[in-house]
Amino acid sequence: MLKTRIITELFKTAQHPVALVKDDTAEWHNPPFATLSEDNRQRLIDHAVRGEPGPLLLDGYLFESLSAKQQHLIIGAPCTRSDSEKQMIRNLLPALAEGGDPWLATASVLGPLLSWDHCAAIKHKSASTDELLGHWHAGKLCAPEQLPLPGTATAELYGGSEQLLLSDPVERYPQDSLFRHDRPAMAIMQRVDLTGGQAVGTLCVWGTPDADSLPLATRLLAIAADLLACHLELNERSPGKAIPTPLDHPVDALTGLPGRAAFDATLEAFEEHYRHYGQNCEMAMLDINGLSSINLLKGTAFGDEVLRRFAQELSQICRPEDRVFRFGGDEFVVLMPYRHEPPPLQQRLNQIEQEMRELPELDRFSASAGIANLSETGGSSDNLMLLSDRRLQQAKAARNETQGTDNAQ
Repeated sequence: MLKTRIITELFKTAQHPVALVKDDTAEWHNPPFATLSEDNRQRLIDHAVRGEPGPLLLDGYLFESLSAKQQHLIIGAPCTRSDSEKQMIRNLLPALAEGGDPWLATASVLGPLLSWDHCAAIKHKSASTDELLGHWHAGKLCAPEQLPLPGTATAELYGGSEQLLLSDPVERYPQDSLFRHDRPAMAIMQRVDLTGGQAVGTLCVWGTPDADSLPLATRLLAIAADLLACHLELNERSPGKAIPTPLDHPVDALTGLPGRAAFDATLEAFEEHYRHYGQNCEMAMLDINGLSSINLLKGTAFGDEVLRRFAQELSQICRPEDRVFRFGGDEFVVLMPYRHEPPPLQQRLNQIEQEMRELPELDRFSASAGIANLSETGGSSDNLMLLSDRRLQQAKAARNETQGTDNAQ
């Protein structure tokens, strides 16, 4: 339920109309709401209580209704598009077109524009889990993570008829892992729906907002959700640009990833794609450092579990069009196609290292990477492999040199 005290404190000095409705009446409203005509006030209350879809345009304001069980918060915002809305559209469209992860791109654009403590883009994975791909906090993006779905705010949003949810998360969702490190006064969640109503994820903000940030957040989240949904649908309708992993090659029994034969065939296809369509590809050759020592000290069963977990982490940072392979032994390869700017692959690999170090007995885990792009080799896949491997060896040599210096000290 919404706390009248919180709403009153947030909006008592707001310049736009706000009302909190319960049992078909406004149990609280601010002075600008009182200046509306009696007919318009009642029309807004009826619109909220009946759950009628879409915003309502009255007296130069665009009114949104946010519902929480039997209570409804009515917020009016000037109907002219704000500078923040224009900036968000101008920034988000190019970011989505770059070819990186669309959820990460959306959070990267929304986070700096909103004054909330947290901004997140959550991809719906299954009936039991969601994936937090973009989490903007304290001026930077946090590492991706899996989120359990049952008993959470997102579960309620997916199961309801409303696309927008306003809540007091501390009271309503005490077990929600999304808010486990905070005690936010309020959270706003906007469901991302494809055509036909299929929910594919959630955009949300939480924290302790001021009076002006809440209506702005509702508008930006709604616009961003529409742009993101449109981008996802357009990508789904362009299967000719996607390069599937060949299905006639065996997968690795330990990790479940495609192996060397599938990698060779896929890389050749990416080379052809580059030649015909100009679509670039980023490649990373990866090597788990010290796996032989792990096997020696902790046993091969533990080492196999490290390989499985690392393979899982690599798969989770990838977009649908990306590919991950087990190259052999402790080596893996990632292929990420893109149009303009390469995905922040090294940043994501650093995040994986950090997450692996949080596991029991892996506090010193590390992996070396050699990253290169097809455009650097003129579209030659053979030269791409050589360049990636050379950079991998350089990264391993630099790490060994650093370790030797540390040990000497």
